[in-house]
Amino acid sequence: MTDAAAPAAARRSLTALGLALPLLALAVLLPGLGAAPLERAEIYFVDAARAMVERGDYLVPYYRGEPFFDKPALTYWLMAGAFRVLGFHLAAARLVPAVAAVLVLATTLWLGRLLFGARPALIGTVVLATTGAFLAFGRIAMSDMLLTLWTLLAAALAVQAFERARPWPWVPLLGAVLGLGFLTKGPIAVVFPGLGIALLCWRRRRRPWPVTGGAVAAAAVLFAVLGLGWFVAVGLRLGAEPLRYFFLRENLQRFSGVNYDSGQPFWYYPPTYLAQGLPWSLFLPLVVWSALGRGREGAPWSHVRWLLGWAGLMAVPLTLSRGKLDYYLLPLYPVLALAIGAQLAEAWGRRERIWARAVCALCAALLAALPLVVGVFPSEWMPAPTLLVALPAAAALACALAALRPRPGLVMGALAGVSAVACLAAGALLVPAFARAQPNAAVSADVAREWRYRPDVTVAVCDDEARVQRAVLFFARVPVQQQCDLWGAATSPLPFLLLLRQPERASLESIEGLREVATYRYLPAQALTFHGLLAGAGPARLSLMANYATSDPVAEVKRKRDRKRAIRPSGYPPRA
Repeated sequence: MTDAAAPAAARRSLTALGLALPLLALAVLLPGLGAAPLERAEIYFVDAARAMVERGDYLVPYYRGEPFFDKPALTYWLMAGAFRVLGFHLAAARLVPAVAAVLVLATTLWLGRLLFGARPALIGTVVLATTGAFLAFGRIAMSDMLLTLWTLLAAALAVQAFERARPWPWVPLLGAVLGLGFLTKGPIAVVFPGLGIALLCWRRRRRPWPVTGGAVAAAAVLFAVLGLGWFVAVGLRLGAEPLRYFFLRENLQRFSGVNYDSGQPFWYYPPTYLAQGLPWSLFLPLVVWSALGRGREGAPWSHVRWLLGWAGLMAVPLTLSRGKLDYYLLPLYPVLALAIGAQLAEAWGRRERIWARAVCALCAALLAALPLVVGVFPSEWMPAPTLLVALPAAAALACALAALRPRPGLVMGALAGVSAVACLAAGALLVPAFARAQPNAAVSADVAREWRYRPDVTVAVCDDEARVQRAVLFFARVPVQQQCDLWGAATSPLPFLLLLRQPERASLESIEGLREVATYRYLPAQALTFHGLLAGAGPARLSLMANYATSDPVAEVKRKRDRKRAIRPSGYPPRA
């Protein structure tokens, strides 16, 4: 596992591959980056960042026109900077997590070299770079990839400072990184790396402490300036209420109380990691088994146990928290990837070959079944049906061949290649095709046109299955009101635009003066989830209706056309 055992030419090759890996990751992350619909919590970040640019206020974030203190400011600032340079495009905001993901890979490689040497570090970084969940969240404009970066970087700086007995400049840099993490996510950005650093200190408790008072003081100053400066500025402008909201509601209440992301069982995270960390998560039981077994002494396996212990400690507050979401696991992925990389870099015995054969066989079976699952989607939402059959078939064949001859290079090459190609196909082909078939862009354009003629209009929706309101807010800059009293809105003297599903529209057909703006076909956004795939959700219709007249010439042309269709006798041929 040490660099000294490798010839110079091999070390140069490993270094070249390590330098090329972040570029290859960008080649997977960037295609179709702006084409995906707004996902997860993206709308909070992109709307707040855009509002900073539009208002010229970079201190107070605004969401839907109201001050918004769910997260500290660093992620908003970075996305606002991307908007200023590249324009108000989703790809601009998503560049922030994509670049952060590349930096996480570089940090993973550095930490791996500090712990194990070049080859295990490279294998661990390849494991991370071809993990589906890691690549997926590298394309979503949220703060969690930045949190992952600061968490891992803090650990690497601590290893450099404590294990190598070099307090300067690593300890002050550690304070700066913890401050940046606090400015990204708040207290959890100190808790996560702090657990790993505490475990590292406990391991070296019988050795001299390699930190000076000056280095610690410098770290504290940098943490205070970078991590707490924004909170102080907000408190001076707006008082203590925003700070109480962030620290008590957004942190303490999310941990201990009932909120929108609560309700998951205590065992939620292990199966979530096994599913979303495919294919490499299947090797984690083997790593734990090896690390706890006899004959695994010495520095390499001591470091593996530190990584597993750190990941386990981070999982404790996540498990105890009432709020559970899959992307909260993201900071654990690089840590576990390095542990898996150390295992895969070892000489393979009979146990490792049997385990690798089982993993490859399972992946081959899952890939062979994939066209059956994807086939439930209507062709309108799916690109290149032949490709959707050919790619999983070729990937299943590669995994099957690796299962027949489970050698390290063949197994890792097959799994990494299949995972990278699958993520590239999903990001560049599948998700953009799904987004193009959805009505979100068309609804946003129609709402924006109606709003130009009636800027006092309120847009209302009861059940937003297509998640149209996110696109309307970002692209049309019109907030959508969640309101299920659709009859009251339709008959109100105030102007309303109503987004109605077919049953809702049928219930309002008898109201006079209700005008159809447009009707669209959509698939529920849940169709892309595992449960949605199993349910096989079909297309439905969504109507945009207005309870007011308009001077819009486009709407007038449509009104006359619809009136002629209504009065045309049955069987009368339509006009060409």
